[in-house]
Amino acid sequence: MVSVLESELSKNGFDKWNLAEVFGVTESDSNYRALAGEYDDLPEDPYAAGSGRYRRYARGLYLPWSKEFSWIPATEDQSREGMNGYYQGDHNPEYPGVVRNLPAISERGRNNQLLLDIIDFDFQQTRWNDVDAVWPLHVGVHFIKLSIDEDGGEAVSSPNELHQDGEPFVFAHLMYRRNAEGGNNVIAPPKYRGMQPHQVPEDEVMASFELTRPLEAYGITDKLVSHYVGPIRKGTGEGPGERAILLTDFVPMRQLI
Repeated sequence: MVSVLESELSKNGFDKWNLAEVFGVTESDSNYRALAGEYDDLPEDPYAAGSGRYRRYARGLYLPWSKEFSWIPATEDQSREGMNGYYQGDHNPEYPGVVRNLPAISERGRNNQLLLDIIDFDFQQTRWNDVDAVWPLHVGVHFIKLSIDEDGGEAVSSPNELHQDGEPFVFAHLMYRRNAEGGNNVIAPPKYRGMQPHQVPEDEVMASFELTRPLEAYGITDKLVSHYVGPIRKGTGEGPGERAILLTDFVPMRQLI
């Protein structure tokens, strides 16, 4: 059921969790290992060649009144090409008004029980007004990996500035972090959208942190904050520097019509 009580997320625009503790999951759990394994073959972001960003995307439908979730099929052309369409309007200044056809998440990945549990947990943190509570929710699910091989190089998120996503609620969950430095998250008031973190006065930074442990997560209420994630660099260990993130976003279907 949809709670009418304010959550920390809906009240302050930001909250953090450790879902490994919430779900009682360890890195040896079969569902975690299978979900993390989906990041092994992520293709390069087709709209950001050379950025060090790799991703897959899928769209789902969540019914708030019954807590039922199902996946939305791709169009015939998208399905044939193994893609799903992602649209942010003008909220991402790098791709204004562009429907990005992104590589689709595999059926195996979509059916992973840990992923479905994460989607349900994220929904439980959201709050909706009387109108939105009786509309199905569009759920975007992104598998995103930043990976960098070169010493001194950086893998960069999009957009590389404080921003708002245009979806009422957005959640980020760390799947794993390997030999990576950087990736700092900054939360600030909306008026700093389009700026860099160093341009935000220290007393107006709402939070600054790094996700370091598998299934550490945070959520934002988009209208209340802007947020930023910094580039990652290769650490001093063997192999590339990698930061793998699972993102979800929730949008009432009435906003898409």
